[in-house]
Amino acid sequence: MGNAIALDEKQTTEIADKLAQASNQVLELRIALTDRTPATPSAVLQDLKQYESHLDQMVSFFRAHGIYLINKGAQQALANVNTAIEQGRKTVADIEHTHAAIKAAAGLLDLAAALLSRNPLAIAEAANSLRT
Repeated sequence: MGNAIALDEKQTTEIADKLAQASNQVLELRIALTDRTPATPSAVLQDLKQYESHLDQMVSFFRAHGIYLINKGAQQALANVNTAIEQGRKTVADIEHTHAAIKAAAGLLDLAAALLSRNPLAIAEAANSLRT
């Protein structure tokens, strides 16, 4: 079929506001016509009242749609936050692994140096340090 028009929250709110203003103008016209002499036929007043009611229903629809869009945006923001937290957690885990790898490499260097020194106490200490 045709392309659907997607409205964002701001546009939906603007439409609801404009429809509310139109409904208010219909109400003002209906009141003005009620006070007129000669009297406006009741069928005209009834039609205006129906139009006002329909406009009010559309205002409610667009406000509800705006709330839905706000909620949808909030859910997307929450998903983005959760993704960022997960990425941060993975980064911290990688940093911890990197830190452990650096510490292990330093321990191996200490053990190699102790082996070169042929000092049994230094070798034992380096080996124990590497195990922890």
